[in-house]
Amino acid sequence: MSRTPYSSLDELLAPKTLTQLIGCSITSAQRGPFVGGHSASGSEFLAIKTNDGQGPRLVVKRSSPECDWIVRGTDDRFGREVLVWTSGLLDRLPPEITHPVIACARAREGWAILMHDVSHQLMPDPMGHSPIPEADHRRYLDALAALHAAFWEQRETADPALGLCSPWHRFSVFSPQTGQREADHPNAVVREIREGWDLLWTLLEPDVTAVVRPMLADPVPLCAALARYPHTLIHGDPRGSNIGIAREPQSHVVLIDWHLTGPGAAAADLAWYLSNLGIKSPVANETSIAWYRDALAARLGPRFNECWWRPHLELSLLGQLVRLGWGHAWEVVHNPIASVRAQVRESLTWWSERAREGARWL
Repeated sequence: MSRTPYSSLDELLAPKTLTQLIGCSITSAQRGPFVGGHSASGSEFLAIKTNDGQGPRLVVKRSSPECDWIVRGTDDRFGREVLVWTSGLLDRLPPEITHPVIACARAREGWAILMHDVSHQLMPDPMGHSPIPEADHRRYLDALAALHAAFWEQRETADPALGLCSPWHRFSVFSPQTGQREADHPNAVVREIREGWDLLWTLLEPDVTAVVRPMLADPVPLCAALARYPHTLIHGDPRGSNIGIAREPQSHVVLIDWHLTGPGAAAADLAWYLSNLGIKSPVANETSIAWYRDALAARLGPRFNECWWRPHLELSLLGQLVRLGWGHAWEVVHNPIASVRAQVRESLTWWSERAREGARWL
């Protein structure tokens, strides 16, 4: 089902429009700051109070190339978070997954996404250090496998004309070049990117640096190596802040923030999820990888083959160090808790070994 964005945020938030969209009577809608809302990239979040606080809780995300450095860094000119709604892509998600998007609007300076407020359903304390429940962890891995199987080798999602995020942009958006280009952006993440890469080279062994550093300047060889294996639609950013579980009325995994979605290797989502989860994982990464592999293989059936699984996995794990090595380095040096610094240092050693393994497939 294709949809047309509303012409303005005012039109989208009109009580008559909201009544039609939500399916219950909305008599008023007031905008205010979204308390607890956080954007690592510069987008703005608004809380929408309906019916004087007695109606559904809604959230608006406003974004544009002017305010959002990730939008700029991935050449997102028209709003991928709008595109996945207008194109009907969100309607094709597997039953294991749900999303909060209600409708979208265009504005001269960018776009706005109206959503149900699912903040209470997202992973609690995503930046903390306590392990998440193992049952939830398995649900997330299973949902990612379901997403990837649902869009397996579908050509339309890989068409550049569609405007989804390319693997090249996902590998380059957190690069040192982005940190330098966006040096004046007030968000702390940009500073961490800029300084984190310099720190990483002091922590890695020379042979790993020799693999990773050239890819930050030119990820084309990595993209070309991954392109030899099956592709699917990936979410692109399934970290704790963007994933959770809606337990009522039916249990589904919730995924928000589809700004990096596009064609890619299925294990790229797995690697991003595991790397961002870090010490919050209740099991070893090897166990998580095996659980995901089994879930994907069960859904793909005869389409699954170990001949492509191993290189595609190892390249994706290498790619994760290319994407987020700066974050590991920053935590190793700057986290205020000594035990956490030690755990992240151990994790960086694990990812370094995976980079060595992945390099053989380039």
